Amino acid sequence: MNRGLRLYLVGIVVPAAAVLGAVLGLPRTPSDPVLAAVLVSIGVLAANFPVMIRKNYKVDATPAIDLALVVLFPAATAVALVGLVRFLGDGTLCLRRNPNTGKRRRRPIDLLFNTSQMILSAAAAAIIYRGALTTGPLADGAGAVVAAIAAAAAMYVTTTTLVVIAVAMMSGRSPVQVWLEAAAVEWKLTAAMYAAGYVLAIVSASHAWVALVMLAPLAGLQLAMKRAVQMRDQTIAAVESMADVVDMRDPYTGQHSKSVAEHSVRIARQMHLAESEVELIRLAARVHDLGKIAVPDEVLHKQGRLTDEEFAIMKLHPATGAEILAKFPEYRRGRELVLAHHERIDGRGYPRGLAGDAIPLGARVIAVSDSWDAMTSNRPYRTALDPHVAMAELLRGRGIQWDATVVDAFATTMPDLVPPEFEVEPERVGLPLLRSLGAVAGILS
Repeated sequence: MNRGLRLYLVGIVVPAAAVLGAVLGLPRTPSDPVLAAVLVSIGVLAANFPVMIRKNYKVDATPAIDLALVVLFPAATAVALVGLVRFLGDGTLCLRRNPNTGKRRRRPIDLLFNTSQMILSAAAAAIIYRGALTTGPLADGAGAVVAAIAAAAAMYVTTTTLVVIAVAMMSGRSPVQVWLEAAAVEWKLTAAMYAAGYVLAIVSASHAWVALVMLAPLAGLQLAMKRAVQMRDQTIAAVESMADVVDMRDPYTGQHSKSVAEHSVRIARQMHLAESEVELIRLAARVHDLGKIAVPDEVLHKQGRLTDEEFAIMKLHPATGAEILAKFPEYRRGRELVLAHHERIDGRGYPRGLAGDAIPLGARVIAVSDSWDAMTSNRPYRTALDPHVAMAELLRGRGIQWDATVVDAFATTMPDLVPPEFEVEPERVGLPLLRSLGAVAGILS
């Protein structure tokens, strides 16, 4: 952990400890200990069964419990109980090991940070909720719903902000980029959890045992999330298997789609694209040639130059692939990249003749990866090109056939293959190399 991150952790833990100390020092307000014990137990249980909805993003049902505690208990008690839920939940995870890796599911540092940030977010939510109920236009019964919404928003914003800053410091990425990525993945699920939490608070306000009844819908909501994730993953796996079958039709391209996906991810990360965009490009790259399933073997395996009629058939595969992918919601955005991966910067590509920025960036990335893998692998009509020759060809076509910035990013990942005249600097990640297209043409001609 770097020094800045350690200082940030101290900046979270110290105020959280101060808040907790102040809370514990306040006079005891009468509350229902049985209800508190039931909700804390449910929260700890929920924390131990998170659902991985995306890479590096997990969601569980604890937001529902946290909001219910804020609504049901006095501010000081709610803050202490929310902190207790997170402490016991993460504490249990610290003792459990991942069966696949053997590593503990939580580290002590995670326990400290997560507990601290939940204490601070619960304090913000409790202050807003209680203040809204006792002052102004929200003092009536109907205003409780608005107050709960405001409290949930405060809890979400505080929690997400504290986590986003930590992730940005660890990854070196922009906090805004990390925030937008996180919000795009989880805000709907978290909103559903907060809604369930408010319902939980309403139905269990009179009798603690009623909270146990809410275990069923909460478990159902979490199970539904898990099933949805499983369905998404299974759909993606099935579509990628179809793409692999297409690759295996030709012994020369058995690993082509996987290789293109790997190169595309490396380029996208070199360009500092958001992880969500990187994943979108990876998914599309893995199935970019799916449409070749409709190309006859005599065209696909031809040992020579295609005739105009045969090439016209081959040019249909991007549209065919996009048409197949249109049936799967998981590829709602990726299908556009598949459709455009044979477009050219100069507008001479297919199927639509798009040019320049009209071509989606992800498709421009896949085009470079696809061309590189095609040039550096054996094909029926020629043997693989030497990597230096293939790199020179990419540099020759930058700004004409391929996006110049994408080619530069790819070249930066393989500096040993670039002629010394181009002065590739690996540390200039994601930035176009300072050379003109005219200089490239002059050097390579």
